[in-house]
Amino acid sequence: MEPVDRRIRRAGWFLRRRDLLRMGYSDAALRSALARKRIFRVRHGWYSVPAAPESGVRAVRVGGRLTGVSALEAHGIPVPRQTTLHIAVPAHACRLRAPTNRHKRLDAGDGTALYWADNPRSTHRSSWLVPVDDALLVVLAHESREVAVACASALMRRRRWSRERVARVFDRAPARARCWLALVSALDDSHGETFVRLWLLDAGIAAEQQVHVDGAGRLDFRLSPNVYLEVDGAQHDPRWTGETESSYERDHDRDAVVAAQGGTTLRYTYRQLYGNWAGCLAAIGRSIADDLELVARRARDPVMPRAARPRSQRKRRRSGASGAPQGVSRPS
Repeated sequence: MEPVDRRIRRAGWFLRRRDLLRMGYSDAALRSALARKRIFRVRHGWYSVPAAPESGVRAVRVGGRLTGVSALEAHGIPVPRQTTLHIAVPAHACRLRAPTNRHKRLDAGDGTALYWADNPRSTHRSSWLVPVDDALLVVLAHESREVAVACASALMRRRRWSRERVARVFDRAPARARCWLALVSALDDSHGETFVRLWLLDAGIAAEQQVHVDGAGRLDFRLSPNVYLEVDGAQHDPRWTGETESSYERDHDRDAVVAAQGGTTLRYTYRQLYGNWAGCLAAIGRSIADDLELVARRARDPVMPRAARPRSQRKRRRSGASGAPQGVSRPS
């Protein structure tokens, strides 16, 4: 037979003892795999493998499945991270356990948010994860406007969801969230961009997204004719150690190209945006005002080279410009 750990992995990381017995595995085989640490007991009657997702282990140990923001992140959707683990449990669930200790009962200090509305276990397609549509519905019902719009926008951009599919989930959402559908944008490349776009909208600032600048490529926002805004995530840091290359040096090269064309690039990190949005907004407002004033001044008085000006507009040289004292005529 196929090794039990491989069978559990292929089944989606988690299997119940009774399901394994039905497949032909014996209790002796399970005990042997446990002794060799090829599998481990998540909670009573549930087994998994060491490589299983930690968030899934915690959800199954509690007695439910990941939902909301936690489920979307497990599905590979880049969403705002939260310290709370969101778990859906059946309406009549009992014997819920702590997410880190299967021998301890769940209490309020375990960092979990429970939603007592999950389907019966017999209808589960996954033993540890709700479908994406159900996860988004929980987000719309319980999260803030910024988080909800960011999650929906990420699904449109990363999963290529159509606006019609997103609208079907919004139709099932509470009334307070339905009006947020108009704010969802497939142009948001990160949840930071979604937050900034919404906050700019609240401030009355219209922002054009994903603007192409010759030589510099695509920029996150254009706020005025010559002012651009970039939202820098961790990959923009010179100490970035992720799978992709840091964009720190490339960002500075792009800023130089924009400046050579008369533009200004404002760059903000998540720490600045989330920790001091008022300060960021003040700098944005001043940059926009200065740019609009400069554009208006150039429109009233275009700057032309001296040789291109009509002779009537050129300043006549004063008689004393040659350096001779006033009142003294130059000898013929």
